[in-house]
Amino acid sequence: MGGGLHPSARVALFNSLQPRSPMPSLRLLLPALILLGSTLTLPAQTAEHPRLLFGKSDIPALRQKIQAEPFKSMVAALKTGAEFGDWGDVPMTPGNAYGHSTSAQRCAFLYVLTGDDSWAQKAKKHTEATLAGPHWANPRQKGLSLYYNGGRIAHAYDWCYDASSWKGEFQKKISAELLRQADVIFKSGGTEQNSNPASNWQALRWSNAGNIYLATDEPVPDGALDACFSRVSRYLTENLGGGGENAGWNAEGLGYNFYPMGNGVCPFALALARKDPSKDLRKVGSTKYTLWTCLASNVITSTGLWRPDFGDDNPGTNAEGTLGFAFAFCPPELVPGLKWWYDRTVGDKGDKTFDRSRFGTVASILYHPGAAVPEVDPMKIPQWLALFKDGSGNGMFTWRNQYQDATDVVAQLYVKLRGNRGHSGPDALGFRIFGMNNMWAVGGGRYGTKDNGVDAYIRSMNNLYPFDPSTGPVKTNAGVGRVVGTPLVRPDGGGHIVAHAAMNNVGVANNKRWFVSSFTAETAARGAFVVLDSSDNGAVWQMCTLATHPVTVQPGGFLTTAPDGSTLKGTILFPAKATVTMGKRPRGSNAGDVKENNFVHFPTENGTALVALTLAAKGQPHPPVLAQGEWSATPKGSVTVGRQKISFDGDAVSY
Repeated sequence: MGGGLHPSARVALFNSLQPRSPMPSLRLLLPALILLGSTLTLPAQTAEHPRLLFGKSDIPALRQKIQAEPFKSMVAALKTGAEFGDWGDVPMTPGNAYGHSTSAQRCAFLYVLTGDDSWAQKAKKHTEATLAGPHWANPRQKGLSLYYNGGRIAHAYDWCYDASSWKGEFQKKISAELLRQADVIFKSGGTEQNSNPASNWQALRWSNAGNIYLATDEPVPDGALDACFSRVSRYLTENLGGGGENAGWNAEGLGYNFYPMGNGVCPFALALARKDPSKDLRKVGSTKYTLWTCLASNVITSTGLWRPDFGDDNPGTNAEGTLGFAFAFCPPELVPGLKWWYDRTVGDKGDKTFDRSRFGTVASILYHPGAAVPEVDPMKIPQWLALFKDGSGNGMFTWRNQYQDATDVVAQLYVKLRGNRGHSGPDALGFRIFGMNNMWAVGGGRYGTKDNGVDAYIRSMNNLYPFDPSTGPVKTNAGVGRVVGTPLVRPDGGGHIVAHAAMNNVGVANNKRWFVSSFTAETAARGAFVVLDSSDNGAVWQMCTLATHPVTVQPGGFLTTAPDGSTLKGTILFPAKATVTMGKRPRGSNAGDVKENNFVHFPTENGTALVALTLAAKGQPHPPVLAQGEWSATPKGSVTVGRQKISFDGDAVSY
């Protein structure tokens, strides 16, 4: 073990790095720990590979598995994109910071599947290029690039270890280089690092440091793996939260779930659990559900697979392995539903891309259950529908009519129970509506693009604002929401919620929102949504859609028309004779090729507004919508959509 401290003292030193340490003063010893360097190490691991996601004895069954569908088609797709293939919206070119390492990983996995050393040779070439690039063992480089590249080369080394083209000195070189990369990630994390413990940066940093330490055959610093496990555990707890009704939604948005989970946390969790079953990250908090969220809200459209874009995020679905890893993470009762929807979106009953982004197809080959698990419609799985109510996590509530095709409709409202964590967004009490082959009520994308000096996405919330959001100096805050009463999800996917924020994220005080979704035939609509708001100072009610969906003013409201001719009608029920304003503004980031949003807004009366939204297919009429009663912070009245009557009595909603 070398000189220096006694083993028990070394363990104590590294344990001082853990969050929630009972002796925080020990953190002051970190500089000494780093200076002691290689003396604080465990013996080298036994050089038996592969060992991360599977062992040598698993390879024959894996090779047999890929002789049948859908795995045969998955392998064909992986071969097509093995070297600089695309991962959704960005091509993996040689100039891409992730291009060579992604190619190394894919080629290495194809070596495992085929035993053909030519794939190992390609993996070797891309590994050498990665090591020669700027994002290797250099603390002055961007942290995310260090983490990603290190994790991919760790898998390439693990999978190609026995290949004839890797034997000897090259093996030794890569093992040593992996240790150098892991040490840089562990000790400094690189530049541009978001140090918030709930941030995807920290998830990727500590999980990939752990992945690399598990892969190398060099002596690993004593306690390093424990530290990585502890830090990833802290990330999962800080980001996802805890509690019995936690559905595992990521506080930073789904894009920030795809990226860190698929490219770091998932492979680390599975590899570490293989080494030490007592350290299974799938058992931390709501982690077992968080990959369910990666499939729960997706809708099929003619322009791709999209999902509501909360949390400072984009609506595209580059799932980066999470759709495949979900089969290994989620509870068994959800797996038949996961299979149903995976197969109809990216699988053999869908577009057959097999979650092509980054780790995607590899994870699909490894963990998709194939014929071993019969599929079940998710809407028929009680545990699935129960997760639509996220009562003690970050507060994402979901209503959906079906999991079938481009006629699906999904609505979500984000209560934002735990406030801003990691990346921040102005989404508290905001809603989204996707479906019928379109994105109807959307967010504003990401930060970066400015509109009159303010991040453009901040102006594009479906919410109340204290003034005209197009012109006012919108400022955000970290306000949280809470659930009022008992939310409802009905067996047909409809239901309601009442939520409240003492201050919503764009400055409206005492904002209460009633949100009702209905998919019953009684409404005579493809989907019907009633939004009631009260507040102290909410002056303007706004909804945003994509610029490709023109908005026109109609008597009593507005009409949004999609490129395919389907429509969303907004009927303003309160205040009477509202003045509707329309316009266009830049998105913070593109939705596919769309760079702008259309918006529609109108003044409230005494901070209160009531709107009914109905969906209709091309050429189909919208149902009549009527309201009667008193509308205020304690409403007493009803809204009738078609033949369905929805009653409001204070915080109580009934049908």
